[in-house]
Amino acid sequence: MMTNLQRSISILLIVFLSSCAMMNPQFENPKVKVAGLKMLPAESLVSQPIEVTLLITNPNATDLNLRGISYTVGLENFDLLSGVSNQLPTLTAYRETPVKIVVSLNPIQLLKLITHFNKTGIRDSVKYNFDAKLDFYKFLPALHVKETGVLPLKK
Repeated sequence: MMTNLQRSISILLIVFLSSCAMMNPQFENPKVKVAGLKMLPAESLVSQPIEVTLLITNPNATDLNLRGISYTVGLENFDLLSGVSNQLPTLTAYRETPVKIVVSLNPIQLLKLITHFNKTGIRDSVKYNFDAKLDFYKFLPALHVKETGVLPLKK
């Protein structure tokens, strides 16, 4: 004979497993791309805020609610820009949603980059890296987006 505690645990376990089974196995990760950068008025000599416009595509049939995002952009493996935000719009199903966040320039990393260019010279292109973590509400795991590439400087 089951005790009340065992019965309660069994019911909770059944509810939890059935809710997991109802989750959509066809979930696709949203796609993130940088659409624009805009310099904002500097608040001090040390910090230069920059507004970054991201376009986030939700390829799923349901809206996704973002809880927060953290973001880093680097050149030549020096992380120059970083920021976080929890003031984010809902990612509408099957749409591309613009998301604006403010990042700040890391002056120490900028000095390291300048030193790097002084030693190696500026080539025809520079390597960039983009890292973002998107935290969702509900039972969705955080999405980590990493992109690297090359930006041409000369034609």
